[in-house]
Amino acid sequence: MIKIRNISLVACAAASCTASSAQTVDGTKFRAIEEGEWYHPVEPEMWTYFGADETTLYAVLARIAESEGARVDPDQPDTQIAYGPGNWIYEFSAAGDAALAAGDYQAAAIYYHTASAPHTNDPNSIAALQSANAAYVQAAKEVVGAFEVVEIAHASASFQAFLHLPEGDGPFPVLVMSNGSDMSKVTALNYYQTHLQPKDIAFLTLDIPGMGDSIAYDVSDGQTDKLHAAAAVWAKTHPMIQEANVFVQGVSFGGNAAARLFLDKPELDLAGVIYTCGPLHQAFLAPPEAYETFPRYTIDGVKMRISLGLDASYRDLADAVRVLSLENQGLLGGTKISTPLLAINTHDDPVASLDDMSLLLNRAENAESVVFHLSGHCPPHNQREAIVSAWIASNLRH
Repeated sequence: MIKIRNISLVACAAASCTASSAQTVDGTKFRAIEEGEWYHPVEPEMWTYFGADETTLYAVLARIAESEGARVDPDQPDTQIAYGPGNWIYEFSAAGDAALAAGDYQAAAIYYHTASAPHTNDPNSIAALQSANAAYVQAAKEVVGAFEVVEIAHASASFQAFLHLPEGDGPFPVLVMSNGSDMSKVTALNYYQTHLQPKDIAFLTLDIPGMGDSIAYDVSDGQTDKLHAAAAVWAKTHPMIQEANVFVQGVSFGGNAAARLFLDKPELDLAGVIYTCGPLHQAFLAPPEAYETFPRYTIDGVKMRISLGLDASYRDLADAVRVLSLENQGLLGGTKISTPLLAINTHDDPVASLDDMSLLLNRAENAESVVFHLSGHCPPHNQREAIVSAWIASNLRH
């Protein structure tokens, strides 16, 4: 049984609020106009939601814009080559240093994370993300309840994840969650504090393969869900977590992982899976020239997760991402799966089409679909996070 909810967040005519039946991969739609045309997306509203200070953000952006240093692209102020005043990583790292010194650890984590994104193998980027993790640990210590940095083994390596437990005796239901290819686990503290903790839901967050504390892995094998699966299995053994109430969510690139986990590993007996705006099939079969229409920032992040160098051609990228198509893997058809599924998307996502999402929903015995009448990639954080927390609370096993 599939329940469908349509949520209108913008005024639109009825005709314009319906999804097209054959969406195509169009990178020009990946960013909203307000995110600008810099190399990095400029998203002060999102950064402040994560915990940054708006005045600080605009001051940093002004210093970057006003710098006269040589740039990789003269039309993109945030591509200054030299590491120093005016350089993106330098300026946001300096903001992180100042916030850290002032004891504003959550803001520091967001500044450092923003400095690092899209989390390439540049030494300054790597150092910034390490600083973001350290600042997050300090911020987490101030949150009511318990917090642990946990080590989870998979294959011949391991990865670190962050575990938040609500105040009380427990055990608690838990959401295992990752973001996408350019957003690490340090951005999710507000998600926990605002939406999950008040409902006594624990939170286990991880980086997707090829990023941050999951750098020992990549997704060139197509198994985007391997760390989510390992984290879910680990969670079931934790004495403060309810074994029967482990939920898994993936967002954007992590949405592919959540869908793959749902389709490929029903034996995990999860209480529910939340797929959120992840590319499933069509986005991975596009011709090379289609990827040229995407922001280079986005493409660079994907290259890193799939073990391609930043200088890899669009042909190399097109060949490499074919393995990520869940249709090519034979997973989008078959018998029904009993695990509860929540699917969240916009009506016109440039990489996560409703056509592909319908194939995922068709595999579910018990599914709910929430479609926001918005263009662009992924619904806003606060709206989708409120929906997820309410859905988890209503799907707990007793």
